[in-house]
Amino acid sequence: MTRATLTLLALGLLTSCAHQQKQPEPVAQPAPPPSPAKPQLEAKPVEPPAADAAAELDQALSSTSVYFAFDRDELRPEGMQALQKVAGVLRKHQGLTVRIEGHCDERGTEEYNLALGHRRANAAAQYLRDLGVGDRQLDTISYGALRPAVDGHDETAWSKNRRDELRRASN
Repeated sequence: MTRATLTLLALGLLTSCAHQQKQPEPVAQPAPPPSPAKPQLEAKPVEPPAADAAAELDQALSSTSVYFAFDRDELRPEGMQALQKVAGVLRKHQGLTVRIEGHCDERGTEEYNLALGHRRANAAAQYLRDLGVGDRQLDTISYGALRPAVDGHDETAWSKNRRDELRRASN
């Protein structure tokens, strides 16, 4: 045999042996640890208000007077201060609800006064929302000029009748 033949034979044996060698098996990687379960956010049930919470709201409401200028629905600074106290109690006790009643003086038509009363009640409700009170804690209604606080036909009486009254709503 020639040297070239021997070299070819040797090469053939080497390549054939290489094909017969076992390939190393991949090492099994350990499974990654399970990820911690994400806590499910559950809607927190609103508990009925405790008697002391209702008393606290009643106290805040007793000093709440929201008065308006003639033919206006913008809150005045004094009314905003009173509403801030109420907002603090409502944020603290989210099971409590308040009804905001809008009122007007006797001037104007019944339809106009009912609409103005709604705008006044909604102005107070929006201010409370802006202070962090939940929508479900607020209810609004207008009585227009149907429920005057003071009888009379002068500016003294009218100024007391242009108002929002806030009352604790029964849940």
